[in-house]
This record gives sequence, C-alpha cells and structure tokens, in this order.
Amino acid sequence: MWATDFPQPFSTGSFMKVTVLFFGKVADVMGERRRVLDLADTSGRLFDLRQSVLEPAFASGGLEAQRVLMSVNQVLTNDDRALQDGDEVAFFPVFSGG
Repeated sequence: MWATDFPQPFSTGSFMKVTVLFFGKVADVMGERRRVLDLADTSGRLFDLRQSVLEPAFASGGLEAQRVLMSVNQVLTNDDRALQDGDEVAFFPVFSGG
C-alpha cells in the first residue's frame, strides 16, 4: 500500500506551494534566506505575497518598499500577477554596478 492510498486528514485538496527567496539586505532584515509558503488560502497574487511577507520590515523601517525588487521564476518583474504552484519568488535590494 502506498502512502497516497491513505486518506489525508485536514486536506482541502488545493495546495499552492511557493518558494520565497531573500537576498542581500532583504535577507539580513528578514533573518532568513528561504521560506516555503502554502498560498492555498490566499489570493495567490504576487503583490499580496509581497505585502504579507515584507510588511513587518516595511513598517519597522528596516526596508523601503521602493528599494526592494522582485522576480518570479528568475525573471525580474514589477507587475502584479497570479502565482502558480511551484513558482519561485525572490525579493532583493536594488543593485548597481559598474
């Protein structure tokens, strides 16, 4: 018998796991570099995820919203979008180079 043959208690049947990565100052302020979230009971939108995850850092002054970039599946974006199961979202500080 396989583990999947057993009924899953408390399962809603709808899962949406998203991996959130933090880099640079964002990781320092958040105190972590990686978090896996289940967005099944949320809107599943990028801007909502950003708000819920980073709001404490914005409110405390640890991060400035306009100085945090984001990407979905390693593609920079500043547009809101629906997230999909398995997506990788990254938050990182504005960078410069020369």
